[in-house]
Parts: sequence; structure tokens; C-alpha cells
Amino acid sequence: MRVILVDGTCVFCNRLVAFILRRDKNASFHFSHIQSAFAQGLFSRHASVTPSIDNIYLVEDANAEGESVYVDGQAGRRIWPQLFWVAGILRFTPLAVVNLWYHLFARVRYRLFGKYDQCLLPSAEQRMRFLP
Repeated sequence: MRVILVDGTCVFCNRLVAFILRRDKNASFHFSHIQSAFAQGLFSRHASVTPSIDNIYLVEDANAEGESVYVDGQAGRRIWPQLFWVAGILRFTPLAVVNLWYHLFARVRYRLFGKYDQCLLPSAEQRMRFLP
């Protein structure tokens, strides 16, 4: 199972999840908020991964023996080409550049898009793709 962790209170992040849900025709990705119990368990299993609402995480083989966690640019390199073939160019973009873009955007996303007071609940049809 592939799980994308996002900030549940970020308006942009929630819109991004809705966008991925529309584009992910094979239902390859599941979702969870960084503030969730699933994420807290993940961070306790992977002490080397620092929890931050300013990062995006991709967990591959979630809750399995070979579980792997990718952060920011590494996550983007694994997510976006699955949704857009042209995003394959990320493989050739230096990871430092991709990470810089993620970090700069994370610093201004609340100012640009706003913030919810609490995590949004997914719709009934989206719930089966969300982990608690």
C-alpha cells in the first residue's frame, strides 16, 4: 500500500489530495494526515524520519516488513510520474532543487491558500482511501 501523508489543516494540501484522487485512476495512492494515529505510528517506527507539517511524505509498503518512507522531493519523484508522464523529468532534476521548491512553497502555503481550524473529513466516497 502506498500512503501519502499531508498536513490535514492546510487548504492547499487538502485540495492537492482531491486533485490526486481525481487523477489516480488505478487507486494507487491512499492518504492520511500527518496529525493522524497512522502517521504517529509511522514516525515512531522510523525514528530517522522527522515529523513536520511542512513536509510531504510517501510511505511505500505501509505497515509491511519492507516499509519505506520518502520525504519531499523523493516523494514527489515517486508520486507525480504516476499521475503525469511528463513529470518523469523530476528524475533528472537535482534533488536539492526539488527539495528547495518544496520547502519554499511550504513556507508560504498558509498565506496563499489559508488554513483550516481542524483536519477536514473526506467525503463518503473518499473515505475508503484514507487511513485513520
